[in-house]
Amino acid sequence: MKQLLFLFLLVSSFAYTQCNQYQIYESFTSTVTTQGGTWAVNSMIAVTSPVRTGTHAIGFNGTGDWIRTPQIANPGVLTFWYRRSSNTTAWTLNIQTSPDGTTWTTRGSITTVTNAYAQYTLNIGALGLTNVFIRLLDARASGAHERYIDDFGLTSTSASSNTLIPILSACSQTLNSALTYRITDDGGPAGPTSVGYTNSVDRILTLTPSDVTQKLNLSFTQLDLETTYDFLYVYDGANTSAPLLATLNGSTLPADIMATNSAGQLTLRWTTDISNVGTWGGFFANATSVTALPVELLYFEGVPYPAFNMLKWATASEKDASHFVVERSADGEQWIAVGERAAAGNSTQTQNYSYLDVFNEFNIHYYRLMQYDIDGALDIYGPIAIDNTRKTKQVVKWVNSLGQKVGTEYKGLVFEIYEDGTSKKIIR
Repeated sequence: MKQLLFLFLLVSSFAYTQCNQYQIYESFTSTVTTQGGTWAVNSMIAVTSPVRTGTHAIGFNGTGDWIRTPQIANPGVLTFWYRRSSNTTAWTLNIQTSPDGTTWTTRGSITTVTNAYAQYTLNIGALGLTNVFIRLLDARASGAHERYIDDFGLTSTSASSNTLIPILSACSQTLNSALTYRITDDGGPAGPTSVGYTNSVDRILTLTPSDVTQKLNLSFTQLDLETTYDFLYVYDGANTSAPLLATLNGSTLPADIMATNSAGQLTLRWTTDISNVGTWGGFFANATSVTALPVELLYFEGVPYPAFNMLKWATASEKDASHFVVERSADGEQWIAVGERAAAGNSTQTQNYSYLDVFNEFNIHYYRLMQYDIDGALDIYGPIAIDNTRKTKQVVKWVNSLGQKVGTEYKGLVFEIYEDGTSKKIIR
Protein backbone atom coordinates (compact mmCIF):
# COMPACT_ATOMS: atom_id res chain seq x y z
CA MET A 1 0.00 0.00 0.00
CA LYS A 2 1.62 3.22 -1.10
CA GLN A 3 1.82 6.08 1.33
CA LEU A 4 -0.42 8.98 0.36
CA LEU A 5 1.80 11.94 -0.38
CA PHE A 6 0.40 15.24 0.85
CA LEU A 7 1.85 18.24 -0.92
CA PHE A 8 2.56 21.25 1.17
CA LEU A 9 4.91 24.21 1.30
CA LEU A 10 7.50 24.03 4.03
CA VAL A 11 7.40 27.20 6.04
CA SER A 12 9.65 25.95 8.82
CA SER A 13 13.33 26.76 8.45
CA PHE A 14 15.93 24.14 7.58
CA ALA A 15 19.43 24.05 8.97
CA TYR A 16 21.06 24.72 5.62
CA THR A 17 24.70 23.73 5.17
CA GLN A 18 27.04 23.72 2.23
CA CYS A 19 26.36 20.77 -0.05
CA ASN A 20 28.91 18.03 -0.51
CA GLN A 21 30.17 18.48 -4.05
CA TYR A 22 31.68 15.44 -5.69
CA GLN A 23 33.80 14.60 -8.68
CA ILE A 24 32.41 11.06 -8.33
CA TYR A 25 29.49 9.84 -6.26
CA GLU A 26 27.98 6.33 -6.26
CA SER A 27 25.04 4.82 -4.43
CA PHE A 28 25.55 1.39 -5.91
CA THR A 29 23.18 -0.44 -8.24
CA SER A 30 23.06 -4.06 -9.38
CA THR A 31 25.74 -3.46 -12.01
CA VAL A 32 29.35 -2.32 -11.71
CA THR A 33 29.48 1.43 -11.34
CA THR A 34 30.51 3.56 -14.36
CA GLN A 35 30.35 7.10 -12.97
CA GLY A 36 33.58 8.98 -13.67
CA GLY A 37 35.07 6.48 -16.13
CA THR A 38 36.05 2.80 -16.20
CA TRP A 39 35.87 0.96 -12.88
CA ALA A 40 37.08 -2.58 -12.22
CA VAL A 41 36.17 -5.25 -9.64
CA ASN A 42 37.43 -8.62 -8.46
CA SER A 43 34.88 -11.07 -6.99
CA MET A 44 32.59 -8.27 -5.83
CA ILE A 45 28.89 -8.92 -5.37
CA ALA A 46 25.94 -6.53 -5.44
CA VAL A 47 23.57 -6.99 -2.49
CA THR A 48 20.12 -5.56 -1.78
CA SER A 49 20.61 -5.82 2.00
CA PRO A 50 22.08 -4.23 3.97
CA VAL A 51 22.17 -0.93 2.07
CA ARG A 52 22.63 2.59 3.36
CA THR A 53 20.85 4.43 0.52
CA GLY A 54 19.44 3.33 -2.80
CA THR A 55 18.79 -0.30 -3.68
CA HIS A 56 22.23 -1.99 -3.55
CA ALA A 57 25.54 -2.06 -1.72
CA ILE A 58 28.83 -3.71 -2.76
CA GLY A 59 29.76 -6.87 -0.87
CA PHE A 60 33.20 -8.36 -0.10
CA ASN A 61 32.89 -12.08 0.71
CA GLY A 62 36.50 -13.24 0.75
CA THR A 63 40.11 -12.13 1.03
CA GLY A 64 41.41 -10.52 -2.15
CA ASP A 65 38.09 -9.00 -3.21
CA TRP A 66 38.51 -5.45 -4.48
CA ILE A 67 36.89 -2.59 -6.34
CA ARG A 68 38.94 0.03 -8.19
CA THR A 69 38.08 3.51 -9.48
CA PRO A 70 39.11 4.93 -12.84
CA GLN A 71 42.31 6.96 -12.89
CA ILE A 72 41.71 10.24 -11.07
CA ALA A 73 43.62 13.33 -12.20
CA ASN A 74 43.42 15.35 -8.98
CA PRO A 75 42.00 13.20 -6.13
CA GLY A 76 40.80 15.08 -3.08
CA VAL A 77 38.73 13.71 -0.19
CA LEU A 78 37.63 10.07 -0.35
CA THR A 79 34.61 9.02 1.69
CA PHE A 80 32.43 5.90 1.89
CA TRP A 81 30.28 4.00 4.37
CA TYR A 82 31.14 0.50 5.58
CA ARG A 83 29.83 -2.29 7.86
CA ARG A 84 30.14 -6.04 8.42
CA SER A 85 27.55 -8.82 8.59
CA SER A 86 26.16 -9.84 11.96
CA ASN A 87 29.15 -11.91 13.12
CA THR A 88 32.13 -10.85 15.22
CA THR A 89 34.91 -11.80 12.81
CA ALA A 90 37.53 -9.07 12.40
CA TRP A 91 38.00 -7.52 8.97
CA THR A 92 40.75 -5.50 7.35
CA LEU A 93 39.93 -3.22 4.41
CA ASN A 94 42.88 -1.43 2.86
CA ILE A 95 42.55 1.85 0.95
CA GLN A 96 45.25 1.93 -1.70
CA THR A 97 46.50 4.11 -4.55
CA SER A 98 48.45 3.26 -7.69
CA PRO A 99 49.92 5.37 -10.53
CA ASP A 100 49.45 2.55 -13.09
CA GLY A 101 46.82 0.16 -11.69
CA THR A 102 49.49 -2.43 -10.95
CA THR A 103 51.73 -1.23 -8.12
CA TRP A 104 49.69 -0.40 -5.02
CA THR A 105 50.47 1.59 -1.88
CA THR A 106 48.24 1.33 1.20
CA ARG A 107 47.15 4.79 2.43
CA GLY A 108 44.74 3.74 5.17
CA SER A 109 43.02 0.70 6.70
CA ILE A 110 39.79 -0.22 8.47
CA THR A 111 39.76 -2.95 11.12
CA THR A 112 36.68 -1.85 13.05
CA VAL A 113 34.08 -4.53 13.81
CA THR A 114 30.69 -2.86 13.30
CA ASN A 115 27.32 -4.14 12.10
CA ALA A 116 25.96 -0.61 11.57
CA TYR A 117 27.12 1.62 8.71
CA ALA A 118 29.96 3.96 9.70
CA GLN A 119 31.65 6.59 7.54
CA TYR A 120 35.30 6.50 6.56
CA THR A 121 37.10 9.59 5.22
CA LEU A 122 40.62 9.94 3.85
CA ASN A 123 42.13 13.13 2.40
CA ILE A 124 44.08 11.70 -0.52
CA GLY A 125 44.57 15.22 -1.86
CA ALA A 126 46.78 16.02 1.14
CA LEU A 127 49.26 13.44 -0.16
CA GLY A 128 49.87 15.52 -3.29
CA LEU A 129 49.02 12.63 -5.64
CA THR A 130 47.90 13.10 -9.25
CA ASN A 131 46.67 10.69 -11.93
CA VAL A 132 46.13 7.73 -9.60
CA PHE A 133 43.80 4.77 -9.28
CA ILE A 134 42.11 4.16 -5.91
CA ARG A 135 41.33 0.65 -4.71
CA LEU A 136 39.46 -0.82 -1.74
CA LEU A 137 40.98 -4.24 -0.98
CA ASP A 138 39.65 -6.95 1.33
CA ALA A 139 42.82 -7.92 3.24
CA ARG A 140 41.32 -10.24 5.85
CA ALA A 141 43.49 -13.16 6.87
CA SER A 142 40.73 -15.71 6.24
CA GLY A 143 36.98 -16.27 6.36
CA ALA A 144 34.07 -15.84 3.98
CA HIS A 145 31.65 -13.62 5.89
CA GLU A 146 30.44 -10.63 3.94
CA ARG A 147 31.51 -7.04 4.43
CA TYR A 148 29.81 -4.09 2.68
CA ILE A 149 30.45 -0.58 1.40
CA ASP A 150 27.96 1.98 0.11
CA ASP A 151 27.75 5.66 -0.89
CA PHE A 152 31.24 6.10 -2.31
CA GLY A 153 32.25 9.74 -2.82
CA LEU A 154 35.40 11.40 -4.11
CA THR A 155 36.13 15.09 -4.49
CA SER A 156 38.95 16.70 -6.46
CA THR A 157 41.64 19.18 -5.52
CA SER A 158 40.67 20.95 -8.76
CA ALA A 159 37.60 23.04 -7.86
CA SER A 160 36.26 22.93 -11.41
CA SER A 161 35.97 19.12 -11.15
CA ASN A 162 33.66 19.27 -8.14
CA THR A 163 30.52 20.01 -10.10
CA LEU A 164 28.42 16.95 -9.21
CA ILE A 165 25.77 17.68 -6.55
CA PRO A 166 23.63 14.71 -5.42
CA ILE A 167 20.76 15.81 -3.17
CA LEU A 168 21.89 13.99 -0.02
CA SER A 169 20.63 16.47 2.57
CA ALA A 170 18.95 19.84 3.01
CA CYS A 171 21.63 22.32 2.02
CA SER A 172 22.52 25.40 -0.02
CA GLN A 173 25.23 25.96 -2.59
CA THR A 174 26.67 28.89 -4.52
CA LEU A 175 27.48 27.80 -8.07
CA ASN A 176 30.43 29.25 -9.97
CA SER A 177 28.75 31.04 -12.85
CA ALA A 178 31.54 29.98 -15.24
CA LEU A 179 30.90 26.23 -14.70
CA THR A 180 28.22 23.67 -15.51
CA TYR A 181 27.01 21.63 -12.52
CA ARG A 182 25.29 18.25 -12.53
CA ILE A 183 22.36 17.99 -10.14
CA THR A 184 21.10 14.50 -9.40
CA ASP A 185 18.98 12.47 -6.98
CA ASP A 186 20.63 10.81 -3.99
CA GLY A 187 21.24 7.62 -5.96
CA GLY A 188 23.95 9.21 -8.09
CA PRO A 189 23.99 9.61 -11.88
CA ALA A 190 24.47 5.92 -12.74
CA GLY A 191 22.65 6.20 -16.06
CA PRO A 192 19.20 5.44 -17.40
CA THR A 193 19.04 1.98 -15.80
CA SER A 194 19.79 3.28 -12.30
CA VAL A 195 17.37 2.33 -9.55
CA GLY A 196 19.46 4.02 -6.96
CA TYR A 197 17.35 6.65 -5.25
CA THR A 198 16.16 6.28 -1.68
CA ASN A 199 12.71 5.88 -0.13
CA SER A 200 11.17 8.28 2.43
CA VAL A 201 13.20 11.31 1.26
CA ASP A 202 12.25 14.97 1.78
CA ARG A 203 15.25 17.20 1.07
CA ILE A 204 15.64 20.79 -0.10
CA LEU A 205 18.53 22.19 -2.12
CA THR A 206 18.92 25.94 -2.73
CA LEU A 207 21.22 27.04 -5.54
CA THR A 208 22.59 30.58 -6.01
CA PRO A 209 24.70 31.88 -8.94
CA SER A 210 28.02 33.46 -7.96
CA ASP A 211 27.39 36.28 -10.46
CA VAL A 212 24.43 38.31 -9.20
CA THR A 213 23.73 39.60 -12.72
CA GLN A 214 22.99 36.06 -13.96
CA LYS A 215 20.22 33.54 -13.39
CA LEU A 216 20.29 29.77 -12.95
CA ASN A 217 18.92 27.49 -15.65
CA LEU A 218 18.15 23.75 -15.31
CA SER A 219 18.32 21.52 -18.38
CA PHE A 220 17.19 17.93 -17.74
CA THR A 221 18.90 15.01 -19.48
CA GLN A 222 17.14 12.30 -17.46
CA LEU A 223 13.81 12.14 -15.60
CA ASP A 224 12.40 8.83 -14.42
CA LEU A 225 10.43 9.12 -11.16
CA GLU A 226 7.84 6.72 -9.80
CA THR A 227 4.57 8.01 -11.23
CA THR A 228 2.18 9.62 -8.71
CA TYR A 229 4.45 9.06 -5.70
CA ASP A 230 7.92 10.62 -6.16
CA PHE A 231 8.35 14.30 -7.07
CA LEU A 232 10.89 16.99 -7.80
CA TYR A 233 9.60 20.56 -7.25
CA VAL A 234 11.45 23.61 -8.60
CA TYR A 235 10.83 27.02 -6.99
CA ASP A 236 11.75 30.48 -8.28
CA GLY A 237 13.75 31.77 -5.32
CA ALA A 238 15.60 31.02 -2.08
CA ASN A 239 13.05 28.68 -0.46
CA THR A 240 9.83 26.73 -0.98
CA SER A 241 7.73 29.81 -0.27
CA ALA A 242 8.88 31.20 -3.65
CA PRO A 243 6.66 30.72 -6.74
CA LEU A 244 6.50 27.13 -7.95
CA LEU A 245 8.01 26.83 -11.45
CA ALA A 246 7.62 23.08 -12.03
CA THR A 247 6.29 19.87 -10.48
CA LEU A 248 8.18 16.96 -12.06
CA ASN A 249 7.04 13.33 -11.98
CA GLY A 250 7.09 10.39 -14.38
CA SER A 251 9.48 10.24 -17.32
CA THR A 252 8.70 13.15 -19.68
CA LEU A 253 11.67 15.51 -19.92
CA PRO A 254 10.62 19.09 -19.17
CA ALA A 255 11.67 22.19 -21.07
CA ASP A 256 14.50 24.20 -19.52
CA ILE A 257 13.58 25.84 -16.22
CA MET A 258 15.10 29.26 -15.53
CA ALA A 259 14.95 31.53 -12.49
CA THR A 260 13.27 34.90 -12.92
CA ASN A 261 13.85 36.34 -9.43
CA SER A 262 16.38 39.13 -8.97
CA ALA A 263 18.95 36.90 -7.22
CA GLY A 264 18.73 34.25 -9.95
CA GLN A 265 18.18 31.48 -7.38
CA LEU A 266 16.42 28.14 -7.71
CA THR A 267 15.25 25.88 -4.89
CA LEU A 268 14.66 22.16 -5.46
CA ARG A 269 12.56 19.95 -3.19
CA TRP A 270 13.12 16.19 -3.69
CA THR A 271 10.50 13.85 -2.15
CA THR A 272 9.92 10.09 -2.33
CA ASP A 273 7.35 7.91 -0.62
CA ILE A 274 7.93 4.86 1.59
CA SER A 275 8.51 2.28 -1.14
CA ASN A 276 10.04 2.45 -4.61
CA VAL A 277 8.10 -0.15 -6.61
CA GLY A 278 9.53 -0.89 -10.05
CA THR A 279 12.58 0.32 -11.96
CA TRP A 280 13.04 4.10 -11.77
CA GLY A 281 16.16 5.92 -12.91
CA GLY A 282 15.90 9.17 -10.98
CA PHE A 283 16.88 12.55 -12.46
CA PHE A 284 19.89 14.32 -13.88
CA ALA A 285 19.98 18.04 -14.76
CA ASN A 286 22.69 20.43 -15.88
CA ALA A 287 22.69 23.70 -13.94
CA THR A 288 24.20 26.70 -15.71
CA SER A 289 24.19 30.45 -15.15
CA VAL A 290 22.79 32.54 -17.97
CA THR A 291 23.01 36.28 -18.52
CA ALA A 292 19.80 38.01 -17.52
CA LEU A 293 18.02 39.97 -20.24
CA PRO A 294 18.11 43.77 -19.85
CA VAL A 295 14.33 43.62 -19.35
CA GLU A 296 12.42 40.60 -18.11
CA LEU A 297 8.90 41.04 -19.43
CA LEU A 298 6.18 39.34 -17.40
CA TYR A 299 3.35 39.98 -19.88
CA PHE A 300 2.11 42.25 -22.67
CA GLU A 301 -1.66 42.27 -23.24
CA GLY A 302 -4.55 44.41 -24.46
CA VAL A 303 -8.15 44.97 -23.33
CA PRO A 304 -10.73 46.28 -25.87
CA TYR A 305 -13.22 49.07 -25.11
CA PRO A 306 -15.81 50.69 -27.46
CA ALA A 307 -13.55 53.51 -28.67
CA PHE A 308 -10.07 52.64 -27.35
CA ASN A 309 -7.77 49.79 -26.37
CA MET A 310 -5.93 49.56 -23.04
CA LEU A 311 -2.42 48.14 -23.47
CA LYS A 312 -0.77 46.80 -20.31
CA TRP A 313 2.62 45.24 -19.59
CA ALA A 314 4.88 44.55 -16.62
CA THR A 315 8.56 43.78 -16.06
CA ALA A 316 10.12 41.54 -13.38
CA SER A 317 13.44 43.41 -13.58
CA GLU A 318 15.17 46.06 -15.65
CA LYS A 319 18.80 46.90 -16.32
CA ASP A 320 19.79 50.09 -18.16
CA ALA A 321 16.33 50.33 -19.76
CA SER A 322 15.44 53.65 -21.45
CA HIS A 323 11.83 53.61 -22.67
CA PHE A 324 9.01 51.65 -24.31
CA VAL A 325 7.23 52.47 -27.58
CA VAL A 326 3.79 51.04 -28.43
CA GLU A 327 3.24 50.40 -32.14
CA ARG A 328 -0.02 49.64 -33.94
CA SER A 329 -0.72 47.89 -37.26
CA ALA A 330 -3.82 47.09 -39.30
CA ASP A 331 -2.24 44.12 -41.07
CA GLY A 332 0.63 42.95 -38.81
CA GLU A 333 3.20 44.18 -41.36
CA GLN A 334 3.09 47.98 -41.54
CA TRP A 335 3.60 49.58 -38.10
CA ILE A 336 3.20 53.11 -36.71
CA ALA A 337 4.22 54.37 -33.27
CA VAL A 338 1.19 55.45 -31.24
CA GLY A 339 2.61 55.99 -27.75
CA GLU A 340 5.64 55.97 -25.46
CA ARG A 341 6.37 55.29 -21.78
CA ALA A 342 9.61 55.92 -19.88
CA ALA A 343 11.17 52.80 -18.34
CA ALA A 344 12.17 52.48 -14.69
CA GLY A 345 15.78 52.15 -15.81
CA ASN A 346 17.25 49.75 -13.24
CA SER A 347 14.94 47.72 -11.06
CA THR A 348 14.67 44.33 -9.36
CA GLN A 349 10.99 44.77 -8.49
CA THR A 350 7.86 44.39 -10.63
CA GLN A 351 7.11 47.51 -12.69
CA ASN A 352 3.63 47.99 -14.22
CA TYR A 353 2.94 50.05 -17.35
CA SER A 354 -0.14 50.96 -19.42
CA TYR A 355 -1.09 52.97 -22.50
CA LEU A 356 -4.57 53.95 -23.79
CA ASP A 357 -4.83 53.90 -27.60
CA VAL A 358 -7.83 55.72 -29.16
CA PHE A 359 -8.78 54.49 -32.64
CA ASN A 360 -11.25 55.42 -35.40
CA GLU A 361 -11.35 52.27 -37.50
CA PHE A 362 -13.44 49.38 -36.23
CA ASN A 363 -11.36 46.37 -37.27
CA ILE A 364 -8.68 44.08 -35.85
CA HIS A 365 -5.71 46.00 -34.44
CA TYR A 366 -2.25 44.54 -33.93
CA TYR A 367 0.15 45.88 -31.31
CA ARG A 368 3.79 45.31 -30.46
CA LEU A 369 6.03 46.68 -27.74
CA MET A 370 9.47 48.11 -28.50
CA GLN A 371 11.86 48.26 -25.55
CA TYR A 372 14.94 50.48 -25.87
CA ASP A 373 18.07 50.37 -23.69
CA ILE A 374 20.06 53.51 -22.86
CA ASP A 375 22.71 52.39 -25.39
CA GLY A 376 20.09 52.22 -28.17
CA ALA A 377 19.73 48.41 -28.22
CA LEU A 378 16.19 47.24 -29.02
CA ASP A 379 13.99 44.27 -28.05
CA ILE A 380 10.56 43.64 -29.59
CA TYR A 381 7.67 41.92 -27.77
CA GLY A 382 4.50 40.73 -29.42
CA PRO A 383 2.58 41.19 -31.62
CA ILE A 384 -0.80 40.78 -29.99
CA ALA A 385 -4.18 41.20 -31.72
CA ILE A 386 -7.33 42.92 -30.43
CA ASP A 387 -10.65 42.50 -32.25
CA ASN A 388 -12.41 45.87 -32.44
CA THR A 389 -14.88 44.99 -35.19
CA ARG A 390 -18.45 46.18 -34.53
CA LYS A 391 -20.85 43.35 -33.94
CA THR A 392 -24.64 43.66 -34.48
CA LYS A 393 -26.60 42.23 -31.61
CA GLN A 394 -29.62 40.06 -32.41
CA VAL A 395 -33.05 41.15 -31.02
CA VAL A 396 -34.85 38.18 -29.45
CA LYS A 397 -38.04 39.90 -28.20
CA TRP A 398 -39.81 43.13 -27.15
CA VAL A 399 -41.68 43.66 -23.88
CA ASN A 400 -43.87 46.51 -22.64
CA SER A 401 -43.55 48.33 -19.34
CA LEU A 402 -45.57 45.54 -17.64
CA GLY A 403 -43.10 42.94 -18.80
CA GLN A 404 -45.52 41.47 -21.35
CA LYS A 405 -44.17 40.23 -24.66
CA VAL A 406 -45.37 42.33 -27.61
CA GLY A 407 -45.08 42.24 -31.38
CA THR A 408 -43.72 44.64 -33.96
CA GLU A 409 -47.15 46.26 -34.32
CA TYR A 410 -47.15 47.48 -30.68
CA LYS A 411 -46.94 51.28 -30.30
CA GLY A 412 -45.55 53.15 -27.34
CA LEU A 413 -42.73 52.46 -24.85
CA VAL A 414 -41.09 49.05 -25.29
CA PHE A 415 -37.91 47.34 -24.17
CA GLU A 416 -35.81 45.69 -26.86
CA ILE A 417 -34.15 42.53 -25.51
CA TYR A 418 -30.94 41.25 -27.15
CA GLU A 419 -29.44 37.75 -27.36
CA ASP A 420 -26.67 38.61 -24.88
CA GLY A 421 -29.25 39.55 -22.20
CA THR A 422 -28.86 43.31 -22.54
CA SER A 423 -31.77 45.60 -23.33
CA LYS A 424 -32.57 49.06 -24.68
CA LYS A 425 -35.63 51.28 -24.12
CA ILE A 426 -37.25 52.58 -27.31
CA ILE A 427 -40.47 54.41 -28.25
CA ARG A 428 -42.39 53.39 -31.33
